Formats: sequence, structure tokens, C-alpha cells
Amino acid sequence: RTLIYSTGLPPATAAAAIAALDFIRAHSDYCKRPVEKARSFTRALGLPDPESPIVPLILGDAEVTLAASALLEAEGYLVTGIRPPTVPQGTARLRFTFTAEHDDADIARLASLVRERIIPRKAAE
Repeated sequence: RTLIYSTGLPPATAAAAIAALDFIRAHSDYCKRPVEKARSFTRALGLPDPESPIVPLILGDAEVTLAASALLEAEGYLVTGIRPPTVPQGTARLRFTFTAEHDDADIARLASLVRERIIPRKAAE
């Protein structure tokens, strides 16, 4: 009867959650990779080590942030621009999210793009 109402989860969702937990138990090293990938990125930029696989880069201006997001998308990277009202005025940022499957060479290239084409824009503001 739970499938009749919107509050019940479909059985496939529960099965997927159980499978994910089984995978985590069997591959604990895999679960550490996203943060390691994020650290590789921040270290290449001289930023502090992150505690999660999500790395914000505050650019300040919303338009600069959207332009930076578009530039990275044109280079093949999906990096979300977060701006007010989601974040306080003047703290618009790029949100980089790393997964275990991101390639080290792609991360190095992303860091180079940010260092050469995004950070100089921020400094010009």
C-alpha cells in the first residue's frame, strides 16, 4: 500500500540504497577518493585542504561567477555558479564537486584553467 501514497519509497530505491551500502563496505578506499581529488585540485591552486569533495571558490560578483562557469563549461567542465539569494550578496562562488572517477589529468587541467583564466578575473574586480 505504500506505493499508492507519495510518502512510500519504491522498492527499487531501497534496493539501490542497500547495493550502495554493500559497495561502500567492499570498497572503503573508493570512498576516500573524492576528497583526495578535491585536495589535488586545491593544492594545485595553493588553497587550503578541503574537508569534503565540494570546493567553493568565492569570486564575489555574480556576473563574474556566471561568466567563469560558462568559460569552464566551454572547456568541458560542469562547474556550477552559486549566487544570491542562495549565498549572501558579494559572495557568489563557483562550486567544484569531485567524484572518485574524475581523472587526475582532467583535474590538473581544470586547476590550470582556474589559475590562468578565472583567478585573474577575480583579481581584476
